Amino acid sequence: MEDTMRQKLDKIREIMDKAKETTKDKKLMSAGHSVGILSTLEGKDIDWLRRIIGSEYFQGRVNTLHVVNLTQIKAKTLEKNLAEFTFCLYVSNEREWTQEASASKKVKSLSAQGKKNLVVVIQDVNFPSNENKTRTLEKHPDVRKYSLDLFLFSRMEMEMEMDIQRSFSNPPQLKPETDTRGSQAVISPQVVTGHKVGIFSRSAERDFSWLMTLLMSEPFRDHILSVRPCYISNNGYQKLNEDLSLCTFGILYHTKTKGRVNITDVTDGLYDLEIQQMSMRLGKKNLIVMIDDLENTSDEEMSRILHTQPKISAYANDLLLISYQDKADNMGRSAQSKILHHFLRSSGYSAGYPPVNPAYEDRGAIGHPSVERRSPPPYRDPPALLASVMGPSRPPPSRATIGIFSRSEEGDYAWLRRLLTSEDFGSRNVLCHKISDYDKEAIRETAYKSKFGILYHSVRNGKIRLTDAGSMYHEELEKLSFKLGKKRLMVVIDDLDDSRDKLKQKLMEKQPSLSKLVVEIFLFTATEKKEVEQQNQGKDGSKMRKSTREKLNGIKKILT
Repeated sequence: MEDTMRQKLDKIREIMDKAKETTKDKKLMSAGHSVGILSTLEGKDIDWLRRIIGSEYFQGRVNTLHVVNLTQIKAKTLEKNLAEFTFCLYVSNEREWTQEASASKKVKSLSAQGKKNLVVVIQDVNFPSNENKTRTLEKHPDVRKYSLDLFLFSRMEMEMEMDIQRSFSNPPQLKPETDTRGSQAVISPQVVTGHKVGIFSRSAERDFSWLMTLLMSEPFRDHILSVRPCYISNNGYQKLNEDLSLCTFGILYHTKTKGRVNITDVTDGLYDLEIQQMSMRLGKKNLIVMIDDLENTSDEEMSRILHTQPKISAYANDLLLISYQDKADNMGRSAQSKILHHFLRSSGYSAGYPPVNPAYEDRGAIGHPSVERRSPPPYRDPPALLASVMGPSRPPPSRATIGIFSRSEEGDYAWLRRLLTSEDFGSRNVLCHKISDYDKEAIRETAYKSKFGILYHSVRNGKIRLTDAGSMYHEELEKLSFKLGKKRLMVVIDDLDDSRDKLKQKLMEKQPSLSKLVVEIFLFTATEKKEVEQQNQGKDGSKMRKSTREKLNGIKKILT
């Protein structure tokens, strides 16, 4: 049965390769597919397939992997996602295909929305034979017409996923091939080195999506075979063990946006048992702890954390502190350097680097809290290596430049632009960017030229759904927050009937990602906007109400 399972996976790989060969997208040919797993089933039911497609068995073919629940996504958002995916797997079970409104209609619907590279997977099939596959294709001709292939998996095959993954690391030895002259051709085994990295956290995957993207980028290819997100839940001991069995290296990730830094040893420690279990299974040298979204990443702060949470140094080989600034300045160069330095040092890479201080290396990256922590020799970014991550260096943006990002027309926020370019606001340079679903990369270029960012929305253009489920701007806010940093990104909403703090509080509660991505939200009624316009025109501003003036002062404070 294992051979049958492998044959199906090999066929999926072959289809991915053909899709890459026929594309005109040079970036796809070199980086691999952006894969979407689409299903109406619960996430836990398709985890087996997500883990396999995200494993090293598909390395080089899969660049990014996303799971989309078709029952929880609106048609417009789905179409937007499908446009980004270069390869999709539609997953259902045998029960769905026996219903009158069969899943084959969904295949036709996905194709109608422009998804060409689509394969169909039916799981929980009692008899996944070729005969059953043929009968299914005859009964549902839309599958053959609108997809590249159909794959049937039994429950037993699904449960074999972990054994199959282990066999990936130990492929059967190839028999010597015989050439036309009858002599045996010599086959040189391909030596594969690097870690299978698991990112373990109680946080949502999108909190560390930047880290997954980084670890799958070119400079890490020699050090990392695969990257997988591993969610830690209460009473999830068995699941944690299963995830650990598929990894050779672990990153215990925590973001301070979820509260305080309470990894272990402290009241309400989040990972007291998990860090011990991870260290025992992976080994201390193969475990690091990362604390993200900090304001202070100094050596003094690191020493304080290690002193109050000694299990970190007892069970992990390194502690990495990442700030908003690390991820924002110069497109995240600082954060990437910190993480890259760890993998290069731990793998013995030395070209272009000063030798590691033996006294420091013998104790690992973390010394005992009672011992003075010695610093490693100064680290210098090898330009060629970092350029492959960052691209060629460019001069930093002017501190006076502000980017306004919106789906609205520029005329809707002309009052805001006039305010920012006024002498009272320092005669700022303002760049206006119209957000479009058809040019997603342009926003990065405008963000790079800006020192500050304002996401603008008018209620005349729709409800206030900025982020989280069914939103208008979630992806854009994530990109802007990553590039500019939370402290330099704000939201302005106008044309409201009510702009009191009660409304802002309600928005923050219903859209919790706002507090993570932006520093402040400023709400303006039509009357308050008119008052600002009068000031822009040089009219007497003494009649401006206190609430309006406080908001303008708040914007000005962020920009200084």
